[in-house]
Amino acid sequence: MALEFDPYGLPSEVTTPPCALVGMMGLDINTKATHKAVWEAFALNRRPDRIPLHFSLLTPDFQLPNMKQKRQSYEWYIPKGILKTNWISKYLKHIPALVVMFYDLDWNDNNWMEKKNDLAAKVQTLKSVVGCRNSRVALVLIQSGISVPGEDTGAAEKAATLCTACDVPAKHLFVLPHSDAHLIGYTVRLENALSEIAWSFYQGEAKGVQGHRDFLNKTNHTLLFVRHQFKLGFFNELRNDAQTAIKHYAQCYRQLLELRSTDTNLHEIRIVASIVNYKICRLDFTLNLPRDAIAQFRRHIDLFRQRTGPKELIFEHYAWLSKQYQIFGDVFEEAVRVGLPAVQTQHPGFYYQQAAQYAVLRRKTALQVCKDVSGPVSDLLEGWDKLEFYGQRPWRPGKHSLEPPEQHREAEGIKEVQYHELREVNHSNTIIPLFSSAISQFKKYRCPRIKRHLMVQMAEEYHQAQDSTKALTLLSHVMWDYRSEKWWKLLSSASTLALQCAYNTASLMEYCSVALEMMGKKLDVTQQHKLTVHANLTKILKGEPPEPESNNTTTTTANRGVDEVREAWMSLLGSHMSPITVDMTTLVPCLEVRASFTQHRVHVDQRVNVVVKIRNSFVSTLYLSSVSVTTNIHSYNDKLIETDSDKLILPPNQTTDIHLSFLPLVEDVGKKVKVTEVRAQLGGSDSVVGVVLQWAGVGNEGVTAHTADTPAFLEFSVLCQDAYDTTVPIPETEILPRQPQLSIECEYDSTSLVWEWLPITVNITNTEESPIADISLNLGLDSSSPSSLEHTTQVCTSSGLQSDKLGSQVCGFRCGDLRMAEKSSVTFYVKSLTASERTLHLKVEYSVSLSLGVSSVQCPCVSEKTLHIQARIPFQVSVETQSLKFEKVGRVSGGEKFVVVPKIKCTSHVPITLTHSSLALVNEAQVVGSDVKSQVSGTELSEGEVGVDCFCVAFTHSATSNSPLSLGQYFLYWKRSGSECVAVRMSVGLPSVVVEHWGVCVECEAAPQGTVRTPLPLTYIITNHSTTTAELALTMQVSDAFMFAGHKEVRVRVLSGCKERVCYTLYPLLAGNVRLPRLSLSMDSQSPGHPTSLDPLLARILPSHVYIMPQAKESDTMVSTVTNQLSTLLVS
Repeated sequence: MALEFDPYGLPSEVTTPPCALVGMMGLDINTKATHKAVWEAFALNRRPDRIPLHFSLLTPDFQLPNMKQKRQSYEWYIPKGILKTNWISKYLKHIPALVVMFYDLDWNDNNWMEKKNDLAAKVQTLKSVVGCRNSRVALVLIQSGISVPGEDTGAAEKAATLCTACDVPAKHLFVLPHSDAHLIGYTVRLENALSEIAWSFYQGEAKGVQGHRDFLNKTNHTLLFVRHQFKLGFFNELRNDAQTAIKHYAQCYRQLLELRSTDTNLHEIRIVASIVNYKICRLDFTLNLPRDAIAQFRRHIDLFRQRTGPKELIFEHYAWLSKQYQIFGDVFEEAVRVGLPAVQTQHPGFYYQQAAQYAVLRRKTALQVCKDVSGPVSDLLEGWDKLEFYGQRPWRPGKHSLEPPEQHREAEGIKEVQYHELREVNHSNTIIPLFSSAISQFKKYRCPRIKRHLMVQMAEEYHQAQDSTKALTLLSHVMWDYRSEKWWKLLSSASTLALQCAYNTASLMEYCSVALEMMGKKLDVTQQHKLTVHANLTKILKGEPPEPESNNTTTTTANRGVDEVREAWMSLLGSHMSPITVDMTTLVPCLEVRASFTQHRVHVDQRVNVVVKIRNSFVSTLYLSSVSVTTNIHSYNDKLIETDSDKLILPPNQTTDIHLSFLPLVEDVGKKVKVTEVRAQLGGSDSVVGVVLQWAGVGNEGVTAHTADTPAFLEFSVLCQDAYDTTVPIPETEILPRQPQLSIECEYDSTSLVWEWLPITVNITNTEESPIADISLNLGLDSSSPSSLEHTTQVCTSSGLQSDKLGSQVCGFRCGDLRMAEKSSVTFYVKSLTASERTLHLKVEYSVSLSLGVSSVQCPCVSEKTLHIQARIPFQVSVETQSLKFEKVGRVSGGEKFVVVPKIKCTSHVPITLTHSSLALVNEAQVVGSDVKSQVSGTELSEGEVGVDCFCVAFTHSATSNSPLSLGQYFLYWKRSGSECVAVRMSVGLPSVVVEHWGVCVECEAAPQGTVRTPLPLTYIITNHSTTTAELALTMQVSDAFMFAGHKEVRVRVLSGCKERVCYTLYPLLAGNVRLPRLSLSMDSQSPGHPTSLDPLLARILPSHVYIMPQAKESDTMVSTVTNQLSTLLVS
């Protein structure tokens, strides 16, 4: 009997996907490359979209299985069983539906007749071999060229002659052109045609089976009804007709259920039912009908779950159920792999899980019913894997009866099966793969809790199979999840099993970690068990092997024995071994540790205190030999160790505080000291084996931080009244410089002006008890300030006021040393470029000599101050362009004089002094006059006051016309009144002016005032700035206020670059501010009849009014004299 034989599973021929068998003859793949290429195109690398066919390379001497003699009548025929074991494999491997004869023959071959006769002889020989099985025969001519018989008359005639000579239908003759580029395409087309011929063979076989129905009766041939329906379904599967196959398989299953079953024939019915059910479910999944497949399987299980069979073989029933679930899980998983969607509540994992449960039940029942079997009594199981019918017993083959033929032989056979089950079957090798498959499925569909439950069961199975190492590995993953989710009951059960596995494998570290966890208060373990575990742990510390667990002795003695395990422990503990380290961070042990600094910040001249809280939740006192704390700065680690045994006694259910301290080093100022690890060595002075308990970080802040009795809300922490749970540890402390004893005063105005250099005077007084050295000052923006202020704030000392490259920080400004009670002052300057609030940070660093213990060191000290400054705009500047008549203008003529008027409005909270102002004009503009002075120099303005400056400007004639032209910049120099700082320069952009080019310019010479009935001279000077002669028409309009002598209308010609004077004498008739007669001037343009009027220019540049005084009376001599003097002064 083969070792791989499984009497309760499905044979390989049943699980093989059925497809039509096509035999190929005439291909010499060893010597002919063309034949090898043709064979590989058919048989190798078949894609899923190709027709399911199985190709077999036949040798010339192949033979078909002998065909049994056909029965003339079934009247006296009694079947021996339901399904024959060789029938499926016969049609899958030995009886081809079609045999294809390949032959190298071209239509124009020179030896056509000889090859035709040779081919005909081979075909006749082939027909004599396959004729008894009705297998179809087809011819394929391998040709080097492409020729279609329908298009080539000669080829068509030869094809017909060949079909006649070989006695094959014309539809069974094919031509295969051999072309490397298109061989696959030709092959696919050819196999489509061959599949139709092959399927016709199976259709004929199915008709032959259906023809037997008329000869069968329900009395004697019930088994044949089942067998024939199965054959019909199988033939339709071979024809790739899944729908018809399901119909016949379903009918077969119904007729199988109608058979009368007893304990004698139940096993055969069960095995055949599993085969038929597998076929139905697999085809349902193939047709994308998963609901039908699941419904069929459930119905199948429900029908056979209660048919347990004989009590002596009850394990067979559970073995069969386990196989059913496993087989369906495999089919389901294969369907999912090819695209069937599965959900979290329905996937193959559930079926693998159930298969594993039934496999465990199989072993349990086998141990119960087979415990009295001592040994084999005969060889009745010989040939169990080579029976004629599926599911029959090897001691009564070929007998399908309701009662056993021989009771004594039946009893011996049952004992043989029991012995085989007990001695030959390794149940763990069956159960563990099922659990593994189920776990992978539940992991895939995100069912973590079921996955962990199965992992525990799998670990129990490994433990049962004496593979405690793998069991311990599985349990370590599961126990971590149970701790984090607080499943204490489950963790207790898993820990008990883990402790047994650790004992069996003599794993010292795992044994100690599980033992410490079981001794804690969270695990649901009896007090007696905890004491036992503690006693074993104490023995290990003393170098003695632990005692085996009470429920572990049976399993251990089954294979290894207590003595063997004890020897392993003795060998481990007896060797010179270094201390083992147990990682306690992820455990829930009986010892909980938290290390904490007492302060968040410590000055360098103070001791750093560390408190280690150790809570013992065990029922008795525990002893430690040392406790140490590790930090990120290794120089302190050798000082954070406690080895005093009197301080390391841990009373039960109490918290013990261990105080450690160290003095920080000066070079660590500014660094953070962090607790990275806490270590405690278990045991007292008499301990031989070193067991070091290690907590990462400050202690139990990993999984065990969630296991505290204190709820997560701070309001409940007060009610808990447990200092260990409510105290929040301080994991790190910062080493600060020594607390400075230095007096620092800052003198400055908290409100600064934008653009000014605000002086900040820092007065330093040494109030230390010794001289200080290496004084360094840093002043700049606070680190919390917005980044935008960094580019708008400048800080410097007096030496940097004239520098163009200044930043927002002054760092490392040295000011020497100071003796005791000595003072020093430093002035910084801060410029704010925007009006916003600024926070400045002043940092004074120095060193002072201190005595720390027996040594004297230079201790750095730092004193810091924060300064707040609010910057505001000192004044607002607006600039206007005005004509000489002080009228606002936006357009001027080239050469025309106009004034630039800046207005400065003071908004400062303190008076400011305007020291100087100037213009920086563009090249096209210039200031009129040689001695130009600022009108606001030395002017002091208070808040709300306005200062007005004035400059006379004119554009040159080369300025671009009719386009806005910027005048340039206005520079204003200012400072706080009374300040000794240099003046601050501020620039304001001047407005843009549109320059016009008229070609001529007109100026007026007239007295500033006149007298009624007294002649008043008036002269107009016309200047031609153009490059051509100007033809002008001048008109003086009549006025009621004046009589005048001169040309009322005149034409004037002015050469280029020349001037022309036009004089008038006015006779005023009215007194007061009288409008002058309006001068109108036009210039001939290039368009005749359309002169250019200069009136807009004249209205802007010429005076429009003059003040006329009334005639003085003769008696008022004084008034007349004053008037004449005033007139003379104004004219001059």
